Amino acid sequence: MLLTVHAAAGILISQQINNPLITFLAAFGSHFLLDIIPHGDSDWMEEYQSKNKTSKIKRIITIIIVDVFALMALFFIAYFHYKKMGSGLNVFVGILGAVLPDMIVGLYESTKTIGKRFCRLHFLFHDLLRFHLPLNQGLFLQVVILAILLLSL
Repeated sequence: MLLTVHAAAGILISQQINNPLITFLAAFGSHFLLDIIPHGDSDWMEEYQSKNKTSKIKRIITIIIVDVFALMALFFIAYFHYKKMGSGLNVFVGILGAVLPDMIVGLYESTKTIGKRFCRLHFLFHDLLRFHLPLNQGLFLQVVILAILLLSL
């Protein structure tokens, strides 16, 4: 799932729960629930890990860069909007909890030492349904899920 989708779920959770610790834990758990939904990134890892890198990698990197900028924009908009209502910390921990699992996976992919067991657990949820979507269909589904989450805020 795109970081932006996970972050939107974290923001939604932060607006339902007033305790930062519980918000963090619920948002962290929501990451795994969302990753159960087939979302088109299974071939990303296969492509990344293959010896024969193609132009698809450039497309994936472009998607990731756009996702990171969208995540930053979403964070600043939500943080400053909800800070006025006194829940800025809750928004921050909601987003952090929701995207932390992907950060841990990224750390493992970078170091190949830190987070190996966690990485296996993470991908267990990705493959739970044993059904995968192609990248374009997965991205479309993620945009739909993101819209639903944002409209729920």
